Amino acid sequence: MNHILIGICIFYRWWVRPIFRERNEKGAFRNIFTHMKTKDPEMFFKYTRMLPDQFDSILCLLKPKLLKHSRREYLSPALKLAMTLKFLAHGGSFQSLSWEFRVGHSTVSKVIFETCTAIWDTMQPIYLKSPTEQEWINISHQFSNRWNFPHTLGAIDGKHVHIQCPLNSGSLYYNYKNHFSIILLACCDADYKFIWADIGAYGSEHDASVFRRSQMGKQLDEGSVQLPKVDQLPSSNVEMPYFFVGDEAFPLKPYLMRPYPGRQLTEQKSVFNYRLSRARRVIENSFGILASRWRVYRSPLLCSIKTTEAVVKATICLHNYLKTEAPTTYVPPTLIDSLKGW
Repeated sequence: MNHILIGICIFYRWWVRPIFRERNEKGAFRNIFTHMKTKDPEMFFKYTRMLPDQFDSILCLLKPKLLKHSRREYLSPALKLAMTLKFLAHGGSFQSLSWEFRVGHSTVSKVIFETCTAIWDTMQPIYLKSPTEQEWINISHQFSNRWNFPHTLGAIDGKHVHIQCPLNSGSLYYNYKNHFSIILLACCDADYKFIWADIGAYGSEHDASVFRRSQMGKQLDEGSVQLPKVDQLPSSNVEMPYFFVGDEAFPLKPYLMRPYPGRQLTEQKSVFNYRLSRARRVIENSFGILASRWRVYRSPLLCSIKTTEAVVKATICLHNYLKTEAPTTYVPPTLIDSLKGW
């Protein structure tokens, strides 16, 4: 009889572990997060990549989607958002978040996915919406004024998001950099804000094929995107369509400009390639800002593909939100300078 009781004790599982019962008194949300939010906004910015007022604004948007009651445990929307921002801003493991915030490991995983999904569902229609025809023209004016490359609607490129190898995936996610990844293919404007993004293609795929199969690529081929009509170049009678710019990996299309191939180019072609490269480098810097601010990108994401995609979507929305609402604090000039050669 005694050995049966001992066996029961060994395999007994708490309804809530003792360490988690002390969440409200000793967890990071109350003792670190709340303290910084009310008394040290500078440290709060380093912790979350935003100021307290911006956190409150995002929380107000997300609260209806995060406000859920559970018989087993209740986590406030503020705690869920704080935990998610800590993960996005600094990376790390779900286990370390579990210990820090005194929340179960499986709960951390659910919270990160739930909150990132809520960020995308709520903020994407506001901060990553499809531009109108006039907004496209405004973007082209930005590129012309800043990078001396008129008629440009955006810069396109792909970024490999480092992941752990999914089970039974073979070499699907194995890329030319010799690690496993999914591809973030994105387009940005001249101000480092993302215009659209395609997330989740296998790391082994080529940027051009990912673009061709993306929703935006299909719509551009079909002519269903409301792009500006063909117009004259500035100070010229030459008519030219508006276009996106990409590197040599992308095909030449009426809506997509790439550099001249080869090395022994005429001076005119070399100047063209140089100016195109300057305009295209905006997307590289945008990825650099994204990875610099959201350091979850600095190491492999140790979560499911579904959660990884949700994480990427959330960081893009947060990037655009902060680039819009707090451009000088989110991206100070010194940060752009440090990204040269990224």
